[in-house]
Amino acid sequence: MENKVTLGSIQKTVWDGRIPLEIVLASSESRTFDQTDPYLISYPRISYLPSLLPKLRAFFSNSLIEPDSLPHDGWFEFEGVPLKWHYPVGLLFDLYAGADPASKSASVGDESPDRVSPLPWKLVVHFRDWPDEELVRLDADGMVMNDAFINSVKEADFLRNGTAKGIMSLSKEDSSGLWKAVENGT
Repeated sequence: MENKVTLGSIQKTVWDGRIPLEIVLASSESRTFDQTDPYLISYPRISYLPSLLPKLRAFFSNSLIEPDSLPHDGWFEFEGVPLKWHYPVGLLFDLYAGADPASKSASVGDESPDRVSPLPWKLVVHFRDWPDEELVRLDADGMVMNDAFINSVKEADFLRNGTAKGIMSLSKEDSSGLWKAVENGT
């Protein structure tokens, strides 16, 4: 029996891919002495971290030192590095926490119990002290994120086809629908 992989099955696998996240509030922004409970979620690889900010702001609201902070004031870090919000979660994970051959002392397939798994991916969320030197600020209505996404799709279309006509010919409704599908992971 032959196992055929089709383009459609690959696209579905990519679209359905998820990463388990464990997100904690930055200790410098928390009113609690101990670390706050983490926010746990299985999040689509193709989605973007800022889409989580309203939920995270609500989840951590009772622990925030500055209760007047807004969701679009939020930003993420991994091991002290601010994460570029305009990259999909899957790309960020692969860049910062995915397979790193230089750090692996064991051979491939070695599942020793002392090996630390990068999953769930442990992130820290902040709602103040935006790192202006590293990140472009978000806006309240999400248009900065939307525009960055559409521009990256135009670039990808151009690189793949030599023209961006495909994405440029989408109606406003279709373009918005594409963004909503990525944003919601549906």
